[in-house]
Amino acid sequence: MKRPRFAFLFLPLLLLLLAACGAPVPQATPTQPPAAATAAPAAAGVTIFVIDPDQSQASYTVHEQFLENALSKLGIKPGKTTVTGVTRHVEGEIRIKPDDLTQPPTGTVIKVDLTGLKTDQSRRDKWIQEKGPTFQKYATATFQATEIRNAPTAYTEGEEITFQLAGDLTIRDVTNPVVFDVTAKVENGVLTGAATTQIKMSDFGIEPPDFAKTLTVGDDVTIEVKIVAKQQ
Repeated sequence: MKRPRFAFLFLPLLLLLLAACGAPVPQATPTQPPAAATAAPAAAGVTIFVIDPDQSQASYTVHEQFLENALSKLGIKPGKTTVTGVTRHVEGEIRIKPDDLTQPPTGTVIKVDLTGLKTDQSRRDKWIQEKGPTFQKYATATFQATEIRNAPTAYTEGEEITFQLAGDLTIRDVTNPVVFDVTAKVENGVLTGAATTQIKMSDFGIEPPDFAKTLTVGDDVTIEVKIVAKQQ
């Protein structure tokens, strides 16, 4: 039920009357603005690098097999092809301890907006977003690092090193452990690197596409993340 409009005029009038009679006027209790969301502070000796989305990207690569009906239905000749989808919607933080790279990279999280993935075929992209993987519904892939393997004990600035970065990858609300092979270096406060890993679609609840006599897609997927991150 709607309040009568005069109710909004009554309260100011009541306050004026109380003040005129010398009665104490109730005061509004001040409220504190919500605290701004901030990243957790770095532990002692840990350096934080924030990913620059304008200079970073994530991609997937799969193998497709076009079959006998592909030409009539899709205008594509039968045969094998390799498809790569790319997005620049990458964000997150890399946290490392340069003096001891064997320490767990606690707080290292990379997020990718899967709705930004583009290949050379808009029909394929539309199907990926709306059907199959339905990335419109499951928009974000998240990697949370847990361990650095086979890295040098300490790091010298400007040196390019290779190592493995283990952690948990979540796609479509399904989380599995993965290990990325990484090549990276830090110079003048900027971390640049590339990381690759292999997964299976089916491990994340995605059925590999199989359209009778038209197209099949392999279950294996290569994921690559290229990043540029600036020291905070």
